[in-house]
Amino acid sequence: MTDQNPAPEPARRFDQLFATDDEPVRIPDWMRHPVQEHELTRAERLRLGWDRHSGKLLAGVGALLVVGLLAVVGAAGWGFVDKVHRGEGILPTRSAQPPRPVDGNGNTLGVFLGTPAESFAEGEAGIVLPAARATGPFTAKQVTAALAAVRGALVEGRLRSRMLGGDPQPFLAGLAPDARARATENLTRGSALGFATRIAPDADPRWVPEDGIRVRGTVEYAAGTTDEGVRVLNVTTRFIWVYSFDLLLAQQFPPGAELVTVRDQVVWQFPHPADVRPATRGLWVGSADVTVAGAPCAALRKGYLALENDPAHRPLLRPGPAPTADVYDPGWEPGDGEDC
Repeated sequence: MTDQNPAPEPARRFDQLFATDDEPVRIPDWMRHPVQEHELTRAERLRLGWDRHSGKLLAGVGALLVVGLLAVVGAAGWGFVDKVHRGEGILPTRSAQPPRPVDGNGNTLGVFLGTPAESFAEGEAGIVLPAARATGPFTAKQVTAALAAVRGALVEGRLRSRMLGGDPQPFLAGLAPDARARATENLTRGSALGFATRIAPDADPRWVPEDGIRVRGTVEYAAGTTDEGVRVLNVTTRFIWVYSFDLLLAQQFPPGAELVTVRDQVVWQFPHPADVRPATRGLWVGSADVTVAGAPCAALRKGYLALENDPAHRPLLRPGPAPTADVYDPGWEPGDGEDC
C-alpha cells in the first residue's frame, strides 16, 4: 500500500543556501586573516572631520553672508530715508569749488574777482609802449611812428567793438596797403585769432562789453633784416586779453567760469622806407601765435570766440581745447596751448 503523505524533506542548513550539495562552502581570504589596525594620519583625520561637518560649516558661512548683506542694505536704506527726512540731496553733487565773492543777495561782485585777471588793467590802459630810441637804420621818429601804429592795431584788433562785432575795416586801414590782402584772407579763413578778436555772431551766452576787457602785456622792438635783404623794425607784442560772457548763474561756478582768455605773441614788421615801394611801407603782421582758454573748438575753428555753454562739464566733455600749459603762466611760450 502506497503512502499518500510522504515524509517532508529535512530543512537545509544556512550554509547550504549559498552552495550546492556537492560543493563545499568557500570562505573569502580576507576573512581568514586577522584584522590589522591602522592609525590615521593627521591629514586623514582632517579629511574625515571635514566630510562629517562640511555641510554644517557651509550653512553657517552662508547664513553669516546673508546677515551681513541684510545689514548693509538696511543701513543704506535707513541712510536714504534719513536724508529724505532731513531734506538733503540724494544725487551726488559736484566736487568742492573755489568760492567767489558775492553780495548779500548771492550775486557775483565782479567777473574778474578771484582770477589772475583781477589785477590786470582795463582796456587800452594795459597797452604800455616802451620809450622810442633810434635803432639800427631806424631813427627815433620812425620808431615812434612804428610803435604808435602797433598800438593802434592792438586797440582795433582786440578792443574795439567794431572788430569784435565782425567789422575789420578800421584794423585793415592801419596796415600797409600791400599787407591788407593777406590779413583779409586770414580773417576770411578764420585763421586771424593770432592778431584779431571776433565774437561769434551766435554766441550764447553773449559777450558783455559793459564788463570791459582786461589786458596785460609787453612791447619790445629790435632792428633786423628779412631773407630778401629788406631792413625791418620788428616790434614784438606779448599780451593776455580777457573777455567776459553773460553766464547764467555764474555765482554757482568757480571764479573765471564766464571768462575767455586769449594769450598771443605777434611780431609786427616795418620795412625801411628806403628798401620798399610806397604801397609796401607801413605795418605788416610778420607772425602770430595764440592760445585760447575757455572757448569751444567749434567757434575757434571759424576764427571766433564764444563761451562754452556749460563750464561745469568742461573737464568731462572737453568740448574746448586742452591747454598744455597755464595760459596765465609767466613762462608761456608760443606753441604752449591747444590743438582743436
